[in-house]
Amino acid sequence: MQIADDMAVLINYKVSNTDGEVLDTSEGDEPLAYIHGQGDIVPGLEQALAGRTAGEKLDAGAALSAPGAVRD
Repeated sequence: MQIADDMAVLINYKVSNTDGEVLDTSEGDEPLAYIHGQGDIVPGLEQALAGRTAGEKLDAGAALSAPGAVRD
């Protein structure tokens, strides 16, 4: 099943800086839960996750660096 609007989604994540230092992670904790399409997470990540399926890995670096991808 593909991620689509109004779908409950659970994601495991790791946020690293350009030096590879881990800034935040869900490892050892519960996955992040959100409702897709409701604007609950940063727009670039939500767009990058649309259409993905369970188990897919995603490097969202490029998606998050696009204009408008992150709220001010």
